Amino acid sequence: MIHIFLENLQANLINVLLALKPWLPVLTIAVCVEIFRPGRKLKTKSTIGNLIYMPIGLALGATILGPAIEWGNTQLPHDIIHLRKFTESLWGSILVWAAYLILFDFLYYWFHRAQHQIPFMWRFHMVHHTDENVSASSVGRHHWLEEGFRYFFITAPLIFFMGGSSGMPVLITSLIIFNGILMHWNTAFRFGFLEKIIITPAYHRIHHSIEEKHFDKNFGVFTQTWDNIFNTRHLPTSDEYPNTGVSNISEEKTLALLLPWPIVFKKQATK
Repeated sequence: MIHIFLENLQANLINVLLALKPWLPVLTIAVCVEIFRPGRKLKTKSTIGNLIYMPIGLALGATILGPAIEWGNTQLPHDIIHLRKFTESLWGSILVWAAYLILFDFLYYWFHRAQHQIPFMWRFHMVHHTDENVSASSVGRHHWLEEGFRYFFITAPLIFFMGGSSGMPVLITSLIIFNGILMHWNTAFRFGFLEKIIITPAYHRIHHSIEEKHFDKNFGVFTQTWDNIFNTRHLPTSDEYPNTGVSNISEEKTLALLLPWPIVFKKQATK
């Protein structure tokens, strides 16, 4: 049994590394900017730790959760509103995948909000927020079981209503991944009028802030639309770039937070 598990883990790790390979130049450029023009001084130890954990966490999650997720995909009705038929034309495809991103954005907002407001889910999400050095490398700093929660909140509804990500254009996949790197980027750059529209590094930094006035703010993943509608939006000022982490929980406790049942050694703070 253990032998089979290790074989599957190895195979998944290889697949993950191959999938991440095209993104190495992007991450390299992002980290270089963080070194020479950071929003806050980069902590090398945290960055290296995040980059090492990223493929391991993804591979472990795929090994543990993969079979159940694959089974779930076969049981779910797909594309019940029959939008995929419109992807046969260029404009139809553009509209369908734009609708997909809008729905994704909406579902992720509520999933992310639930992660902070439901204690059970926060326990698993906490490891992402204990990063005192939020940076591009933080994109992969998620508990390896988190995909199980994400499946019910995001993946399953997207499959049910729109057929999921099967047949997704490479451009859309790339946009989703690039957005995850961008929003965590530790940089002093500001993006002009886009700072009030999309999830920029400064905007998402507020979400990771240790300052109480920023708690439960800026849950969005693509746009600020849902934060604005549901009153969780906080637009950072030009000089607002707070420290990050979770109050009273040291980043040194990260490994305990990656256990199958995360262990919190210090008093849990409300985020």
